[in-house]
Amino acid sequence: MLFDYIRAGMVLTQDVFDDRGNLLLENGSILTNTYLIRLRQLGFRQLRIFDPYAASLKPPPIIPEELRQELALCFQALTNLRWKQSQNLKLRFLYLQRINSMVKEVIAHLETQIPDIINLSVRQPTEDEISHSVNVCLLSIVTALYLKLPASVLSEIAIGALLHDIGKTALTEDVSPENAYIHTIYGKDLLLANKFSPTVARIAAEHHERPDGTGNPLGLLAKDIHPLSRIVAIANYYDRAIACEKETQLSRQEIVENMLVNGNAAFDLTTLRAFFQTIAVYPVGSLVKLNSGKLAYVLRNKVRMPLRPCVELADASRLEIDLVLQPNITIEQLIEE
Repeated sequence: MLFDYIRAGMVLTQDVFDDRGNLLLENGSILTNTYLIRLRQLGFRQLRIFDPYAASLKPPPIIPEELRQELALCFQALTNLRWKQSQNLKLRFLYLQRINSMVKEVIAHLETQIPDIINLSVRQPTEDEISHSVNVCLLSIVTALYLKLPASVLSEIAIGALLHDIGKTALTEDVSPENAYIHTIYGKDLLLANKFSPTVARIAAEHHERPDGTGNPLGLLAKDIHPLSRIVAIANYYDRAIACEKETQLSRQEIVENMLVNGNAAFDLTTLRAFFQTIAVYPVGSLVKLNSGKLAYVLRNKVRMPLRPCVELADASRLEIDLVLQPNITIEQLIEE
């Protein structure tokens, strides 16, 4: 975390040394104002920290951490297989059977969370491909549940979302960026060849298509894009955009507003609105910077108002502010999720 946002009471998660290699503070030290003044004088600009107050605000994981990790590990093992080698057929079948079983567990957990989903953190703030696929899977299931889609399609959207980028395993290293979207066709072919349903295969094929016909790789129009593919397209774009915040220098508000402005062109607008009624843009417990310059913690989110949560100032006042009732106050930056 950048030094300007570190506060007394936060806990170091690293050893801190001076420029001569002398230990100044140990991992686990509770930061005080005296420590912070001295560290600033020594030129420190950022530190790895744990914020116990933020942690106390955060809700439990949306699914058990063990289940998320097992799903990620099983999916990683599956993607590491050479799909076209016959000796991997049995192993691939076993992995797919386990993923099918875990997906049912995930759906069962998420069904119980829908009433308060806006205050739960669906995605994990990581950038690797495995975590991205799991994030897209969970975001898609939650949106499908919110839309009250029939139980018969929940497993299909879960599997399709988890495996939406499986075609990348067939790409060669020298593929050019303009040809990279061919992974959607490879994904469809791999899934059909491995006895997945045509709907699951369509999700892999269509998750980069856009309703206005400017998507990739086929330029399909809205009427030709499967409804489940539309959900996964939104979840995929959102998770990528959030993961690339630092590179693009776009704020959460700008990402959400850009998506809504492009509704019906880049996305299905009805599905997009449903998506943002289930997703905590600013997860509970996040540390944010307001346009007043003050820091605050996110306390609660509101359905239909994803950019206007209730926050608590991170100062001695601990003043609670409902941003819906204070239209002149906005969140300028997410400091720590």
